[in-house]
Amino acid sequence: MAIRTNRTLLTRREAARRLGVSERRVSALRAAGRLESLSAGGGSLVTEDSVRRQSQWQGADGRPYSPDMAFGALYMLSGLDAPWLGRQQRYRLKGYLRQMDAENLTRLTRRRAMMVEYWCRDSNLAKVETLIRPSAATGTLADSFQLAATDVVEGYVTASALDDIVRQCRLKQGVTPVRVRLHVTDNLPAGEGSMPLGVCAADLAESNDPRERRAGLETLQQLIDDHHRKEHQE
Repeated sequence: MAIRTNRTLLTRREAARRLGVSERRVSALRAAGRLESLSAGGGSLVTEDSVRRQSQWQGADGRPYSPDMAFGALYMLSGLDAPWLGRQQRYRLKGYLRQMDAENLTRLTRRRAMMVEYWCRDSNLAKVETLIRPSAATGTLADSFQLAATDVVEGYVTASALDDIVRQCRLKQGVTPVRVRLHVTDNLPAGEGSMPLGVCAADLAESNDPRERRAGLETLQQLIDDHHRKEHQE
């Protein structure tokens, strides 16, 4: 039963039931500061208003976004429009982003594309770069993250264009060293040139290289913080 003082307080079990999660998950949300709790007797109770906020923004801590929503979040953080989203979707994303940190954003947006790795001749790398939308730290993008340029070309392609690029550039899977990383999606937003900074940062944040991962997470967090400041100024 809820205990009413000047605020409504809930037991861990009641909070779990309202959120549709386990009691263990409620404890984790409390530890992370996502749920507010007050001491009561020998234990603690969760405030109802923090449960309500968590329920409202459950998408920020739930299953990964669809590709459209994932690209939308990263484009919005980059200061760009996401015209493929409806008005209500954009409104929800703005709410989710208020509760977001870089680690969680990386997890939630990871299904925006499928990455495939290829070997490629040195002589064909420049051609690959012209046929894709470069991302991560490809070429001059490395300067944006204070990373050294590498000899790996990474970027986005539509699923319908993949076979033609593989054929033209004679890319081969399962052959080392990896020289090309293609993020393949049916939902690639229209545009030319490099992908927005938020997408490049998210790609780096998923890297197995510690330096790239750190650079990606730091940039994503900076974009999130900048987004928050702009909202407060409006």
